[in-house]
Amino acid sequence: QLALMPEFHRPEMPDFTIHEYAPLMDSSDMTPEDWQHIAADIKAHYDEYDGFVILHGTDTMAFTASALSFMLENLGKPVIVTGLIC
Repeated sequence: QLALMPEFHRPEMPDFTIHEYAPLMDSSDMTPEDWQHIAADIKAHYDEYDGFVILHGTDTMAFTASALSFMLENLGKPVIVTGLIC
């Protein structure tokens, strides 16, 4: 659904890809395995992008950001974890 929003298709926007996990989950249900999955996806696509933005529920966002900071230590590209309240 995000990819269809007209705000993302303005000429000044950089190229981007949206990778959406299915099914979507409540962030309060995230586990260390989910963090590993996110880190693995970033590592798998590292050479394709200049950076990564993770849209995340606010319940456990700090835990996810902390876990990823250790899993992706010394990464040379930005990983932004930003809150999303639905």
